[in-house]
Amino acid sequence: MLKQVKMARAGYILVSILFYISGIVCIILPGIDARAAAIVAGMVLVAYGIIKIIGYLSKDLYCLAFQYDLACGIFLIVLGIVVLAIGRKFEGQLLPGLGALVLLDGLLCIQTSIDAKKFGLSSWIVILFFSILSGTLGVVVIVTSAQTIAGFSLLAEGRRTS
Repeated sequence: MLKQVKMARAGYILVSILFYISGIVCIILPGIDARAAAIVAGMVLVAYGIIKIIGYLSKDLYCLAFQYDLACGIFLIVLGIVVLAIGRKFEGQLLPGLGALVLLDGLLCIQTSIDAKKFGLSSWIVILFFSILSGTLGVVVIVTSAQTIAGFSLLAEGRRTS
C-alpha cells in the first residue's frame, strides 16, 4: 500500500510539473497551434487519469486524498483519448473544456478540504484556498476562453495537485 501511495504522489508531482509547464506556455505563447495543444492536452489527460486511478487504488491514511479519483481517472482517460482522436474538431472548445475540468476538480477538492478539516488536518486551508482559486479561474476560462487566463488556471491547478 505504501508503495502505491508513493507512486501516486510521484505521479501527482509529475502532473503538477506538466500543469506548470503548460500554464507557462499558455501565458508566454498565447498563439500556440490548436492541433499541437490538443495533442499535448490529450496526452496529459490520459497520464493524469492513469495517475488518478493509481491514487484511488492506494489507500491513504484518511481515505481523503484519492476519494474521487476512480471516476475522475476513467473520465480523464476517455476524454484524453477522444481529444487525441478528434482534437481538430475541438479547437473552439479546448479552452472552455479545460475551464470545466479545472472547475470540477476545484469543486471536488473544496469538498476534500472540508473533510480534511473534520479530520483535523492543518493543510485543509491551503487545499481550500487553491481549490477556490483554481475553480474561480476555471469559470473565467469557460466564460472568456482566454488562453492567458487558462495558463494561470493551470498554474493554480498545478499547485493544488502537488
